[in-house]
Amino acid sequence: MKINGQRLLNDLKKLREITATPGQGVTRFSYSDEDRRAREYLARIAHEYGFTMETDPVGNITICLPGSDGCTTSSPGQSNTSGSVGCTTSSPCKGCTIIGSHIDTVKSGGWLDGIYGVMSGMEVLRTLAENNAKSNVALMIYAEEEGSGFGSTMTGSKFLTGKYKESDLTKLVDDERRTLKDHLEECGYWDAEAFAKALPMSFDGIDQALELHIEQGPVMEREGLQIGIVDTVFGMHVLEIEYAGLGNHAGASPMIGRRDAMSAFGETAVAIERALLELGQGAVATIGKVSVSPGGSNVIPDSVRFTVDIRSNKNELTDEAVGIIRQLATEIAAKRSVKCEIRDIADSAAIPFSRDVIEEMVTLAEEQGLVYKVMDSGAVHDTAMLAPYTRAGMIFVPSINGRSHVPEENT
Repeated sequence: MKINGQRLLNDLKKLREITATPGQGVTRFSYSDEDRRAREYLARIAHEYGFTMETDPVGNITICLPGSDGCTTSSPGQSNTSGSVGCTTSSPCKGCTIIGSHIDTVKSGGWLDGIYGVMSGMEVLRTLAENNAKSNVALMIYAEEEGSGFGSTMTGSKFLTGKYKESDLTKLVDDERRTLKDHLEECGYWDAEAFAKALPMSFDGIDQALELHIEQGPVMEREGLQIGIVDTVFGMHVLEIEYAGLGNHAGASPMIGRRDAMSAFGETAVAIERALLELGQGAVATIGKVSVSPGGSNVIPDSVRFTVDIRSNKNELTDEAVGIIRQLATEIAAKRSVKCEIRDIADSAAIPFSRDVIEEMVTLAEEQGLVYKVMDSGAVHDTAMLAPYTRAGMIFVPSINGRSHVPEENT
């Protein structure tokens, strides 16, 4: 059996047009109108092929072949809220393989991140169906992977694995202070009874979880690789740091004696860069979101709030970097007479994938004569959340110029 590559490309090109920022990359936030339209696109395919389709109370979608052992019998293409990964919670599929990724994006992101893995999984299901092949394969679309709405990545898979509880539904808030639960109720996904029954998910009978993804970095293209077989996904810790100083008139306030929150932020940004370069060992830190108040050109900022994303492939190294950054922020605040508040927004441990799955992928790559490498992933992915509970693995394809999360993203 071979997939229909042109059909897969056609799907991806059509989905690229479902964006809130036409001409400026793909913007498709979870629980948005664009997210709804992408889900409707998936539902049409599911209905055409007679697949079962379900949506759980936090928005994760499962699509599977009809007639799989233990799969639910909902109407083809119909979405419900049983939340059971294509299987009943009391009798899960035997030897079920989950394939999947996400459909949400960052703001003005690329056309392949996440959705490439989703539509590749859909193409696997279609190919199996067209060849009348019986296989317990479920396509999983994880909700709110990017964290664009609530500042926490892999939200859907964290609920699936129990890392997030029902209480987190009101702790996760967007920039307008609307909670995740507000969005779920508005979309019609929320069902308290279904949540209690289906989440966290039962992994009994789940044989493995797989994901295909673009690399999002320069290694594969630089080394001429066709396939990347993922060994370990970097751990991640996100801090939100807020400096509160004293706002004042930009012209009437002498430089000496200012309590400028923006100056404290600037010094911190440079200090973090310097500290991570000195720490080395592959650890990285990124300031990607900054909010300045009141935001006037002629006003000394009274507060600056920003995020710091810290990652490495060793948990102890990530913890060390987080400790260094906390100390730097506190010391700089004291020196500049501004208040400092540090909040933990999200964290995930470095996670190795199944040695068995990696060995199987290596064997298959060698049999097919592919140029491959076993490598780490600096980006975090939903399948890593599932890795402690079932055999899990990921395949990378190259990113042109190593670029992702930008309109130029390609493979």
